[in-house]
Amino acid sequence: MQISFRCALVCGILFVVCSNAYSQERKTRKDAVSDSVKVLKAVAVTAQKSNYIEYHLDKVVVNVSGLIGMAGSNAVDILNNAPGVFVDESGSINLKGRGGVLVYVDDKPTQLAGTDLVNYLKSLPTAMIDKIELMSNPSAKYNADGTAIINIRTKKNKIAGFNGSVSLSAGSGRYFKSANSILLNYKTNKLNFFLNAGFTASNVYFDSHRQRQYNYPNAMKSYTLWQQVNETSHERSANYKIGVDYELTSHTTLGIMYNGNVSPYKEMGKYNNHFFNTSGKLDSFTLSNSRYTLSSVRNAVNVNVRHLFLGKEITANLDYLKFVTQPVQTLESNFFLPADSLVKQSTFVTRLPFTALIYSARADYSDTIFNRIKVEAGIQTINSQRSNSGDYFTTSAGGLLPDAVLTNKFRYRENIQSAYLNLQGSYKRLSAQAGLRVEHTQGNALQYAMQGKADTAFSVDYTNLFPTVYFMYKADSSGNNLISFSAGKRIERPGYYDLNPSSFYFDRNTSNTGNSMLQPAFTNNFELQYIYKGKFITGLNYSNTKGYITRGYKQVGDAFIGIPVNIQRYTNVGLNITWQPNITRWWNLNLYQELTGNGFKGSIDGNEYEAAIEKRITYNVRAYNRFNFNKGWAADVTNTYRTKIYFWQASLRPIWQMHTGVLKKLNEKTTVTFAVKDIFHSWKLQRDIVIPYGQVYYHLEFDTQRINFTFTYRFGKYTNSKERRTGIDEEAGRVN
Repeated sequence: MQISFRCALVCGILFVVCSNAYSQERKTRKDAVSDSVKVLKAVAVTAQKSNYIEYHLDKVVVNVSGLIGMAGSNAVDILNNAPGVFVDESGSINLKGRGGVLVYVDDKPTQLAGTDLVNYLKSLPTAMIDKIELMSNPSAKYNADGTAIINIRTKKNKIAGFNGSVSLSAGSGRYFKSANSILLNYKTNKLNFFLNAGFTASNVYFDSHRQRQYNYPNAMKSYTLWQQVNETSHERSANYKIGVDYELTSHTTLGIMYNGNVSPYKEMGKYNNHFFNTSGKLDSFTLSNSRYTLSSVRNAVNVNVRHLFLGKEITANLDYLKFVTQPVQTLESNFFLPADSLVKQSTFVTRLPFTALIYSARADYSDTIFNRIKVEAGIQTINSQRSNSGDYFTTSAGGLLPDAVLTNKFRYRENIQSAYLNLQGSYKRLSAQAGLRVEHTQGNALQYAMQGKADTAFSVDYTNLFPTVYFMYKADSSGNNLISFSAGKRIERPGYYDLNPSSFYFDRNTSNTGNSMLQPAFTNNFELQYIYKGKFITGLNYSNTKGYITRGYKQVGDAFIGIPVNIQRYTNVGLNITWQPNITRWWNLNLYQELTGNGFKGSIDGNEYEAAIEKRITYNVRAYNRFNFNKGWAADVTNTYRTKIYFWQASLRPIWQMHTGVLKKLNEKTTVTFAVKDIFHSWKLQRDIVIPYGQVYYHLEFDTQRINFTFTYRFGKYTNSKERRTGIDEEAGRVN
C-alpha cells in the first residue's frame, strides 16, 4: 500500500512538472521561432533523439540514453523494453518470438545461462549502457552459435585529455537499491588509458504460488500439491574494465585490456509444500528453509594489435579467460502429517563448484577493392576446458555424509576452428552483403562414475558452412522507401551447463538437471522489411529449427524435473510494425507492434507434444512516449503489453507494465533523473506447464516496482568510440 501511494504521488508530481514545462515551452515559442538558427538546431537535436531506434543493414540499434524511465535500473529492465525482446525469470531470452538468443556485452558474451545470466544482467546499471544491438540474423563475422544475438554496448570515451563521467543512483521498492558507475579516460598523442567500472547493491524479494494437479488413470494415485515460495536475496556486484592502447607507429597500435566481474550473492528461502488427496483433504506437508550462496569470479585478458597500410587493416587478438563459480545450498526440511506431528527432519547440502578456461587466437583482415566493395576475412581457433563437480550430502546420526548415488564429476573439452569471408558493396540503389563462415567443432566429455555405475563418455566431430546474405534497395531516388531482405543459417550448440548432468534441488519435489545427450540445433532465418522515411517500418520474419534446444518438464515419482532437450522441429513466423512519428515539436512516439506464431513438435520420455503455428499466436505492443521541453526538462512514459506466449510444454499468460521518468539537465555537465518502474506492480508472471497426467501452474511475483533517483556528472568531452573485438568474444557465451 505504501509503494502504491508513493507511485500515485509520483504520477501527480510528474503531471505537474510536465504541465509547467509545457507552459514554459509555449510561452517561449514565439521568441524561439524568431531565431531561425536556434530553431534549426533544436529541431535537429529533437529529431535525433526521437528516433532512438536505428535500422541498419544487419541489425537494429536501441539508443538507451533516450529511456528516462529506466534510469537507475539494469540491463534486464532495458532488454524487456527493447522491441521484440523478452527475458523471463529463468534467463530465457526471446527476440521476435525466437528462443536460443545469445547476449553479448561489448561484443563479449556474458558467460552465463539461466538464473545466473539474469543475476549478471541485473548487475549492469543503466548508466553504463550506451546502446543495444539486436541482430536477428548476425553476419559471418560473428561465430555462428545462437539463433540470434543481442549485443549490449557500454559507454566509452576516447577524447584527448582527461575526461569521463560519474553516475550515482539510489532507489527503493520493498528494499533499498543502489547502482553506480564511473567512466575515466586519459589520452595523449600516443597513449590512451581507459577505465569503466560499475557497482550495484540490491536487496530483492521473490514470491511464488504454485499448484500441481495430477490425475492418473488409477485415481488412488492422484493428488494435488500446493507450493508457497518466499525468497529474499542480497546481491552485490562489481564490473570492471581497464586497459591501455599505445601507438607503436602511426600505422600500428598495441592494446592490452583486463576485465572482469565479481558477484557475491546470498539468498534465504522458505518453501512450504502441502499435499492434498482427491477429496481435497490435507494428506501431509513439508516445511523447508534454504540458505544459498553463490560466489562467481570472471577474469579475462586481451592483447590486441591493429595495423593499417594502404587502406587495409589487419587485427590480431590473443585471449585468456577464467570463470569460477562456487554455489552452495543448505536445505533443511521438516515432514509433517496432517495433525501437525513431526515425522522426519532432514538436511540436504549441495555444492556445485565450476571452472572454465578459454584460450583463443584470432586474426581479421579488411580491405576495399574496386573502390566500392568492402572485403572482410578472418580465422580463429578456440580451445575451452570445463569441469564441474556435483557434491551432495545428507544428514545421518553422525552428521553430514556424502550421497554416493548423486555425487558426480563432469568434464568437457572443445575445440572450434573457424574462418569467414564477408563482402559488402553497393551499386546505384542496391546495397548488398554476403558472407560465408566455416566452423569445425571437436569435443569430448567424460562423466565420472557414480555408485554402481561405469564411467560414461562421448565425443563430437563435425564441420558446417554458415552462409548469410543481406539486400537493401532504395525504391526511389530520395531513399524514402527502402526494402531489405536477409537470410542466414545458424547453429545452437548445447551450453556447458546444459550438458552437465548434475542436479540442483529447489526442494525434494522440484529440481533442474542437465542432459549430456544434447545435440546441436540448426536454424534457417529469413527476414523481409519495408522502411518509409525511417518513421514507418514493417517486417516479416520466418525461422525453422531442427533439433531445437528447449526446456522440457517431466514427473519422476513425486519429483518435478526441468531438463534441456532436443525437439524435432521449431517454426517461428512473425509480423512486426514500428511507427515513430513526431506528434508535436515536444512529443515523440515510438509504437512497436508484433504478431508471432510458434509451432513445435517433439517428445520427452516418449510423450509427444505438437502445436500448430496458428494455435500459438502472440501479440506484443510497446508504446514509448518522449516529451522534450525547454530549460533542460524532459520526460517519458513507456507502456508494454503482451498476450499469451508459448514455449513448447510451457506458456506464459498475458502481462503488462508501465514506466515513467522525469529528467532535468542542470547544466552541460550535470543531469538528475527521477524514475518509477512498473508503476502498478503489474509485472507478475503466470506460467502453465503441461505434462502427462498433470497440470502445473506458477504465479511469480518479483521486486519490479521501484523508485530511483539518479545523479550524473560528466567532465571533459564525451563521445563514442569503436569497441575492440577480442578473439574470445563469441565462445565465452557458452561457459556456463
